[in-house]
Amino acid sequence: MSGSAGDSREALLDAFAAAREAGDGDAMTRIALRLPSLIQFGTHPGALPALVHEAYVRATAPVDRARLATALARTWAYGGDFGRAAEFATEAVATAESMQQPAVLADALDALLLVRWSPDDFDERRHLAARLDDTVAHVVDPEVRLSAHLWRLTTAWECLDAVAVQRQLRALDLLAEESRLPRMAFYAAARRAMQALVVGDLEQADELHARTRAFGEEAGEIDLLAVDHSLTAARARQTGDVELMRAEAPAFEEFGTEQGVQSIAAEGAVLWVEAGRPDHARRLLHQLVGAGLDTVARDVDFLLTVTSLVHVAAVLGDEPHITEDGLRLLAPYAGRGALNGGAVMFQGVVDEYLYEAARALGRDDATRHRHAAESAYRRIGAQWWERRLASAARTAPTPSAAAGTVHLQRDAAGTFTVGREGATVNLPDLKGLHHLRALVQRPGVDVAALDLVAAVEGHPGETVASDAGATIDAQALAAYRTRLRDIDAELDEAVAMADAGRTERLQAERDALLDEVKAATGLGDRRRTTGSTAERARVTVRKAIASAIARIEPHDAALARLLRDTVHTGGACRYDPDPTRPVSWLT
Repeated sequence: MSGSAGDSREALLDAFAAAREAGDGDAMTRIALRLPSLIQFGTHPGALPALVHEAYVRATAPVDRARLATALARTWAYGGDFGRAAEFATEAVATAESMQQPAVLADALDALLLVRWSPDDFDERRHLAARLDDTVAHVVDPEVRLSAHLWRLTTAWECLDAVAVQRQLRALDLLAEESRLPRMAFYAAARRAMQALVVGDLEQADELHARTRAFGEEAGEIDLLAVDHSLTAARARQTGDVELMRAEAPAFEEFGTEQGVQSIAAEGAVLWVEAGRPDHARRLLHQLVGAGLDTVARDVDFLLTVTSLVHVAAVLGDEPHITEDGLRLLAPYAGRGALNGGAVMFQGVVDEYLYEAARALGRDDATRHRHAAESAYRRIGAQWWERRLASAARTAPTPSAAAGTVHLQRDAAGTFTVGREGATVNLPDLKGLHHLRALVQRPGVDVAALDLVAAVEGHPGETVASDAGATIDAQALAAYRTRLRDIDAELDEAVAMADAGRTERLQAERDALLDEVKAATGLGDRRRTTGSTAERARVTVRKAIASAIARIEPHDAALARLLRDTVHTGGACRYDPDPTRPVSWLT
């Protein structure tokens, strides 16, 4: 993932040492201003900040102080230490403003933008980007102009402004044409390649990717390999190239873990899960955020990291605490785009990841998030992302993991051990857990509620019948059936109008009413009687199982959801395994 700038780094460090030994402050300044270019974004800067600072404290001229403060801020920011960078970026801007030198001020504003790159700084960042653009309006230096265009392009993608994106892409094209510099051509081609992938033009993306490589090599661009990997991986995802994703995933994982760049490792987890290697994805997910997503730093890579890990957790289906964290952390950023770095790669809209998380957790607002994501993708012409979302919406939720090995065991002291292997919880001796264990031990077999109750009470096989009145009177039963007919008519109308939210609500009400009617009637539609032992057993088991699942849910929402989907209660109870969520029960 990293480029090789070893020769230039060694040469610059030797030159700096020689200037220091000679006491040549001007030479130290000139060399120190070049040192930030040796750092690949996100990697540890080593001793470079100390060297820049050494030149900075020796400088006396205001212009040198401003430029060195900018270089120092940039060095710390490139290395991921935005807190240390902030002080120097602010000083650089203040000093540059007092000199009224647009090129120096533009450089300082670029450094301040690096410091203000957290998701919570978006409004300020957009303001600073516009100010930088105004500052460079009469500056010829292509590097300064490049910085302004890249920041405006990045903020345009973040707020999904398709018109502004196109304007800044054209500005990069003109910069490359006018300057005739390979570095400018590298950036123009790379950002055009990304945009081609967003709109699904693979032929143009491939052509631009090749130009990116060529110009990057000619310019000796330190971030070339990172950009190359990002474009390659994005194309592999779009085309479903499993082999290529499996080839790219280790590069992302190794670089991210070795360099301590969480966002790149998270992208590796995405590639693993989409390449059909959930075991690799889960291991990396736990390595990165085993304690939850609150550990993710709120910096430039916050949205990229969190959206990537939420996607992985939602696909795996067995990481409810990570999925819930993601839903909470991403909610304030709905309507925003997620990017890799300075518009290196578009990673979708936050609303899609909110949809994935909400759907995985079975939340009612999933449809609202999906509609918001669909609208955003249509607005920016993100055809592949829109198709991907539509395909996901048509499929059932990804297997939840209660898949794998799941404990439902009771020890001699009466304590139950419940949950997935490696993530169990101890629960008290609840009757509902006894019932669940009895059912999962006999998959696909009807077990009478009377037998479940008797087994828990220590009297298997005993049944006594008695009657004491009707569970539901004829008038109430007729009202239920009238409401069911009304719901059927309303459902037809909601489906015809494509009103997904209303359809879901009506279907839920219909299912609940049907359950009541079924519970209240027996063979031949005869109403059940509350006094019978069988009826009491049915109610007791239903309530006990519901209570037990509710106790499981805070610890493992996916397991609770699986049990609700596969365990059916009534006069006869049954566990029907879901083949898409295979479970090996330890009872």
